[in-house]
Amino acid sequence: MNTIQISSFDVFDTVLTRVVGAPRAVFLLLGKQLVSQSLISCTPEAFAHARIKAEQRTHEHVGEKCSLEKIYIELAIALRLTDEQREKVMHLECVLESKLMRPIAIAKDLIQAARDQGKRVVFVSDMYLPAEFIQEQLVFHSFWVEGDHLYVSHEYGKSKATGQLFQEMISRQGVLSTQVSHCGNDLRIDVQGAKKIGLKADHFNEGNLNRYEQILESYSGATEGLSSVLAGASRLVRLQVPVSSSKEAALRDVAAGVVAPTLVGYVLWVLQQAQMMGLKRLYFVSRDGQILLEIARRLVGKLNVSCELRYIYGSRLAWNLSAVASLDQEQASQMLKRSSWILDTTSAISIRDFFARVCITPEEISDRLAAVGFKEQDWSRILNPLEQQALHPVLEDSKVNELIFHKAHQKRQVLMKYLEQEGLFDSTTKGLVDVGWFGSSYDALAALLNPNGATLSAGLFFGLRSHSKDNQSDSFDSKKGYFFDQRTQTGFSSALPNMGIVPLEMFCSADHGTVVGFMEEGEQVRPVLREERNQRVIDWGLPLVRKAVNCFTENLLLDASLINPWADVREASANVLQSFWLNPSDIEAKAWGDFPWEKGHSEQTDALAEAYNWTDVAKSFLTARLAYNQAVWFEGSVARSSPPITRAIQSFLRYRSFLLKIKSKVKK
Repeated sequence: MNTIQISSFDVFDTVLTRVVGAPRAVFLLLGKQLVSQSLISCTPEAFAHARIKAEQRTHEHVGEKCSLEKIYIELAIALRLTDEQREKVMHLECVLESKLMRPIAIAKDLIQAARDQGKRVVFVSDMYLPAEFIQEQLVFHSFWVEGDHLYVSHEYGKSKATGQLFQEMISRQGVLSTQVSHCGNDLRIDVQGAKKIGLKADHFNEGNLNRYEQILESYSGATEGLSSVLAGASRLVRLQVPVSSSKEAALRDVAAGVVAPTLVGYVLWVLQQAQMMGLKRLYFVSRDGQILLEIARRLVGKLNVSCELRYIYGSRLAWNLSAVASLDQEQASQMLKRSSWILDTTSAISIRDFFARVCITPEEISDRLAAVGFKEQDWSRILNPLEQQALHPVLEDSKVNELIFHKAHQKRQVLMKYLEQEGLFDSTTKGLVDVGWFGSSYDALAALLNPNGATLSAGLFFGLRSHSKDNQSDSFDSKKGYFFDQRTQTGFSSALPNMGIVPLEMFCSADHGTVVGFMEEGEQVRPVLREERNQRVIDWGLPLVRKAVNCFTENLLLDASLINPWADVREASANVLQSFWLNPSDIEAKAWGDFPWEKGHSEQTDALAEAYNWTDVAKSFLTARLAYNQAVWFEGSVARSSPPITRAIQSFLRYRSFLLKIKSKVKK
């Protein structure tokens, strides 16, 4: 025996992977292609099922000698294919496999390291595809060099799982088992199979689907292959975007497996709606629209969609006040009472913050504030809920109303110049894209455009909450919700607590601050930002999240001859969202729980999920109320708490459930 050392590598999902999730998804894509070419008379789904069953029967008949040729002999009987059809379909499967194949860069590094150490490289695969085809892929993707060897199960009638294919390999290589190390993705086949005959084995699982990708893949049939390519794109992000810590890995993997599939599904719907409605231009509203626009720009080329895409600066602070000046008194009064604007209570606010929403300083209305009990020393302190309520009558004061309208007219003049500059007044059919949630951005912009004879044809939102005041408005049919629309009681509003508003707004964070107004600079109008750079979010990890999402869209297969790019993936998105948000791992809770969350209009941020401590637990038992730690991401707070505290919180939840049952029985 010689002293040469051998490094053996599995092939599929170890050195090569696919742009789809599971290998069997290839058959669904192939079926769609065959139907379009009139090569089969069944549906793509029926073909995929028949192909899978044919492989199973072939394996039952011939065991490890199961080859692609034998599978297609079995399949031809099931599908009534002629010999010519059988050969053509079999050839097309290999062509498609080649098209879907991608290299795993990490494995390339491992192989090169083995070569640098003077080791001989061997590839070993339990696979039905021809050895010549597999070798061609290894050559094409720069894994193969002269002198390498390949062992494929069906050629020898032996498998890795039993250890016999490894035994064949070491016998032909003329080495001892102790001179061989094997690397593969399957714990049973690659690791345990290699160890059966004494080989050293390393488990390389980076190419395996993670929990999010498995969820997406499970919807492959229901989404005509779209969720499978979402799963495949997520895996490729994990394999292509390097990270240097467990926190970065958690940011990248959630961005790839949850954020990107969710947002891409939404943007695909937006582009489809634009086509259906004949929209020639889409405006993506800052700041949520920044990442959505990046995604859309990458997708239109893949889909051959003709639609101009623009970013428009706006916010409640920048648009709503100006819109008031375009409304009659009754409409303006209704707008001022909207809970999503001035009366928004999601922030920890002071009197100064409250009236800044309409560009008024406390000094300008000091007498009105004094009339409801607020002195100068109260203007900058944080108000409690009752004190916030006490400010509402001030808004209805005639002097304050007059001042608001005066400010509105001042703001409106420069905003109208900005809107004209951005093409809002031309005759192009246009739509507005915004995450949600009441459609106030659409209403404000429509109020500014309509008096000038310009129109917005549609508002396309991720989700729309119920808003009784809008139910009879002309804009009702112009607004459309993708993931849910509470006005029509459709969609997936119950998938996450509070309709998933918090995670979606986090996913759509921008790298710049809130738009607070506009100013003229020569002939141009530019937005005035609260801060040029959203530094806290950037420092948290936004560039890495964006890099992962961009990598996802670049890797996403949207070939309409293979998958349906317009399929409904909302249920798959809901499932991955639930998996992440309701059951995060401790490292996911730490990485994403550190996100600097803005509440409402507030400039201040808090971590999205703080860990619980023993004081929180004690307060919970004493008050029979759970200390929610800002009530933003409860599951994240629990996941990042220490195990003893987590168990204590779970005990409290059981205790509270018991108390509620007792209370219910007493009432009865």
